[in-house]
Amino acid sequence: MATQPYPKNDDLLLVDPDLPHGGGVRLGTLVLIRWMAVLGQLLALGVVAYGLGFDVRPTITVPIVLASAVLNLWFTLRGDPNTRLGDTQAAAHLAFDLIHLFVLLFATGGLSNPFAVLLLAPTSVSASILGQRSTKILISLSLILVSALAFTPFPLPWAGLPPELPLILEAGVWVSLCFTLVFLALYMSRVGHEGRNRARALAVTQIALEREQRLSALGTLAAAAAHELGTPLGTILLASKELLDHWDGDDQTRVDLELIVGETKRCRDILSELRKHRQAGDSEHFVAVELEAMLREAGAPHENRGVTINYVSGGDGILKIHRTPEMIHAIRNIIENAAGFARSMVQISAGWDEEAVSVSIVDDGPGFDPQVIKRIGEPYVTTRQPTPGKDGGLGLGLFIAKTLLERTGATVSFSNAPKGGAQILIEWPRSALEEQAVLRVQADQLAGQEQGQ
Repeated sequence: MATQPYPKNDDLLLVDPDLPHGGGVRLGTLVLIRWMAVLGQLLALGVVAYGLGFDVRPTITVPIVLASAVLNLWFTLRGDPNTRLGDTQAAAHLAFDLIHLFVLLFATGGLSNPFAVLLLAPTSVSASILGQRSTKILISLSLILVSALAFTPFPLPWAGLPPELPLILEAGVWVSLCFTLVFLALYMSRVGHEGRNRARALAVTQIALEREQRLSALGTLAAAAAHELGTPLGTILLASKELLDHWDGDDQTRVDLELIVGETKRCRDILSELRKHRQAGDSEHFVAVELEAMLREAGAPHENRGVTINYVSGGDGILKIHRTPEMIHAIRNIIENAAGFARSMVQISAGWDEEAVSVSIVDDGPGFDPQVIKRIGEPYVTTRQPTPGKDGGLGLGLFIAKTLLERTGATVSFSNAPKGGAQILIEWPRSALEEQAVLRVQADQLAGQEQGQ
């Protein structure tokens, strides 16, 4: 029975990690934030004008605020709040908010106005939701606008003669705003980029796991079908043999009966082969397996491909663990990564005692790049430089493997072996594996009870 080649990790890549946030921000979100800004600006002008008695130049400042309100009203009435804005559209909205806030600050004291720090907000938001190009444009625009605030001819609203800030202090405010603006933008951009990468990689992990589970479920379904079809096929075979033995009619009908008997036997042989691979209802044989057997199953797709895979295991007594699609897929990814960089050999060693279970996967390749070894296991981090003729990948496979193994209670560590090559060590507390086995048995029993009902 032919099997399909196991897909490479890179085949699971859904989106380019360097692209901006897919889907964009909702128009309704930006409209709501802008309404809050308009109300806040009107409130601040009212408190300063009527509470403190300062001249806020209402003939200038109020129209500025109302201009933003009119534009926002147009988007509220004409736009769909659920529309997802593209990168350029969202950047245009944030650029308008930035310029509008600059104009209002320019008319109310410039850098002397305490609310000048609000110029940091649009750029910080853009860094978290937009691509690098749009963020760099908004950072440049913000720096230009912050610098222009220093040249405003409008003094700070005040009762009487407004205070004059020393030039050194005003320069300090300008430097601090520029520095904070760039720092926040870079910080938010980095955090947002890593968050989006992890979300994409987790989605790929889920897809890979679902694929593995579907393959496992298909095998179970095939075994169940073989079990259920055995009885009716036996009845058909018995009845056709009886007809053939007692047939006294024409030869053509006898030939048809012989064909029915032969094809029925063939169907029973096929079902018998399926039962040899997996007996329906025999969950223990496929759930509780020896550790080395599970490792051989995980490494089987990568054997006989130019790299020798050696298996070594030993410990106290015989260890059987709960076989799950997560563990098979994770270890298979690691073995694939090792085989892809190995020169001639991959060594898979397993050991256990009463406290812990460990699996070590070592190859004789170039080893992990020292510059990225501390970041291995993060999504889209390439682990090593590929050897000639072999694909280096995007680092997604190790992220998937590490994530799935950690869900089973394992710890995964990456290092370079003393004799050269990469080494990945997987360690489980034995209690964690035993607890999983108990939970799996209980889940199987519950599923059996539901099917019986």
